Amino acid sequence: MKKILFAAVVLALGFTNASAQYGPRYDSRDGYRDGHSREGMSDINRLQREARQNIANGVQWGTLTSREANMLMNRYENIEAKERKFAHRGRLSSREERMLRNDLHELMSDTRRLSNDRDRLARDRRHRGRF
Repeated sequence: MKKILFAAVVLALGFTNASAQYGPRYDSRDGYRDGHSREGMSDINRLQREARQNIANGVQWGTLTSREANMLMNRYENIEAKERKFAHRGRLSSREERMLRNDLHELMSDTRRLSNDRDRLARDRRHRGRF
């Protein structure tokens, strides 16, 4: 029951954070207000969605413990806070985009590593009935 509740919370956070992205706003009359492309921002947003989805899938499939998922979500929220700090001017510099992209790739790599930790899964299954 706790896993289902936790998965629901992770998914709810994922959907609420998707609507709160920062960056230049689109004006239908003359395109983006600051005249810059949002290609870098869309790449960052795609990586953010993918990172949240990987964590949610790990919880749903039972390959991540709640403790691991909490740790990964805390790291994700720190990356989002960094993005908000960087985007206070309305857009990210190429250096800031690169830093966020690297952080997100590292987070997704750690998520995959923790999800694929077969030794931990075997230990958890062996001791599941004891706790």
